[in-house]
Amino acid sequence: MLKKCFATAALFACAFAAASAAQTWTIDPVHSTAQFTARHFGIVPVVGTIPITSASVQLEPGSEIPIAVAAQLDASKVDTHNDDRDGDLKSPHYFDVANTPAISFVSTKVEGSDPKRFTITGNLTMHGQTHPIVLSAQVVAAGKTPRGRSVIAYSATATVDRTQWGMTYGPLIVGNSVDLTINAEADAP
Repeated sequence: MLKKCFATAALFACAFAAASAAQTWTIDPVHSTAQFTARHFGIVPVVGTIPITSASVQLEPGSEIPIAVAAQLDASKVDTHNDDRDGDLKSPHYFDVANTPAISFVSTKVEGSDPKRFTITGNLTMHGQTHPIVLSAQVVAAGKTPRGRSVIAYSATATVDRTQWGMTYGPLIVGNSVDLTINAEADAP
């Protein structure tokens, strides 16, 4: 009888653990953007994008706030709508895509219980260096597509100092502070 009780308790514990297991939602790169804004001569904002090649968020069942986030971007496809500027950004002056084309972000902590205002702390790796950043994030909306697929839209922002990642070239040409904006669509598993 005691064995039966332990077996039943173990079965319920496994069922509970499975029900509360985090789900991995995949970011749709076609409906997601990573954008940066830097100031030319410290005055004029110049906006560019870097494609998100893959990303995911982990969610606890019933929650829209991630418990973990990971993303990969491809700096070799940076686009500021100017071929000369894009070529310079790809050069060793900035992203050095011949040697370090990948940019990655891996969260280390997510804080907050309000879907309209939470933070994601993590490590941003680019230009061969890794440093922590804090993203201010929010759930923009959640629902189902016309085909019945569950989606959640996220937005996140941060300001970074590009010189932390060894991008020190042209301080009079390009401001050191760079604003980051990520808009992402997460698709249910």
